[in-house]
Amino acid sequence: MSTSEHKLQRLKERITLLLNKAENTTFPHEAQAFQEHAERLMVRYGIGRAELDAQSAKAGKKKEAIVEEHFDMHGVYRLGQRDGLSAVGRAFRTVSMLQTNYSKSCRLYIIGHESDVATVKNLFTSLIVQATAAMTHWWADEGKLYTQWYSDSEKSIERREFQRSFYLQVASRIANLYREESESTGNGNGTELVLVSRKEQVDDFVSSKYPFLRRSRNRAASGSANASIAGRIAGTKADLGFGKHVDAAAAGEVAS
Repeated sequence: MSTSEHKLQRLKERITLLLNKAENTTFPHEAQAFQEHAERLMVRYGIGRAELDAQSAKAGKKKEAIVEEHFDMHGVYRLGQRDGLSAVGRAFRTVSMLQTNYSKSCRLYIIGHESDVATVKNLFTSLIVQATAAMTHWWADEGKLYTQWYSDSEKSIERREFQRSFYLQVASRIANLYREESESTGNGNGTELVLVSRKEQVDDFVSSKYPFLRRSRNRAASGSANASIAGRIAGTKADLGFGKHVDAAAAGEVAS
């Protein structure tokens, strides 16, 4: 094992330790501190994987494969999930997100290096569960009270807006983590070049495989500011534990 690989292994062990501490402590503020520290290290781990792959390529060794996975969404909230999760995927800096819209479902295509795609897909599965739980809680406590005169369709749009805003807030958090980590390493320009190069490889793969892509026109109606703000607030509390299984892919089909 090389020095770089050993550092990544140590980093993964620290992430696991912090996540275990966050889950087992009975003090909410302490759990939050452990979780936030783990999330920063998760981003550092992803950047480290990218840097290691770049080093291997320069040494003439085998590079990490670029792969494509899909993530399907069904149900009345699928458009909000599609828009929000697309933003979450793009926040990772090194993957490309494509989509296909059907009459009763949406499909997201996650394209990138194998470890990046596994991380994003695993997080998507977790976020769907978290967003649904947060929405259900908000609707019972607040949402259904101010929408009592809304039609059933308008109520669905409110709940969809909550979920979309939840994911957009998560995307913002991840983007901030990447920016902070790049600035804190003391090698900002070098890290940025590695991430840009990794994304360019993915973009070349996408251009080669899909030379005739078109921009989607399937837009969802927006809900109220109340639903959006509530979703954003809930998104600040989402568990970004995308390092819990940093080397594992997850199943991608969900219904809601």
